[in-house]
Amino acid sequence: MFEVKEYMETCNNSEFYQYMGRFFAERIFRKELPYLINDCDKIWYLFFDQKELAAFCGVVMNQNGTTFTDFYVLPSYRNQNNMTYIARYMTEMYESERIRILTNSKEEMELWSSLGYVESGTKGSYTTFVHGELECV
Repeated sequence: MFEVKEYMETCNNSEFYQYMGRFFAERIFRKELPYLINDCDKIWYLFFDQKELAAFCGVVMNQNGTTFTDFYVLPSYRNQNNMTYIARYMTEMYESERIRILTNSKEEMELWSSLGYVESGTKGSYTTFVHGELECV
């Protein structure tokens, strides 16, 4: 369905910024993605339809698990089938990890819930979801 490109260590990657630069710079995207940041240790998955960017997702891995950040589908591709496909793709990529989702989008919350993610708390205006059963700590 989509061609997927993985980008690691993107701080000085001109190919990565060729596709993603406008999302970090343009005001219209700053309103929709106010906390979009590229850290050098973040892994990015860019989803292409032909050669056109359709969606992206950032992944941060640390001692607390794997967090999907910056899940974004461009408006012309924003339908349930595409969003579900991308969310499932990302879940399958990291199925052996403890996956967390951080989102403030009602549409994304419904999507992740439908895929078996469970609300586990909040961080500011964002809701955190984990995949599967909540663990008692």
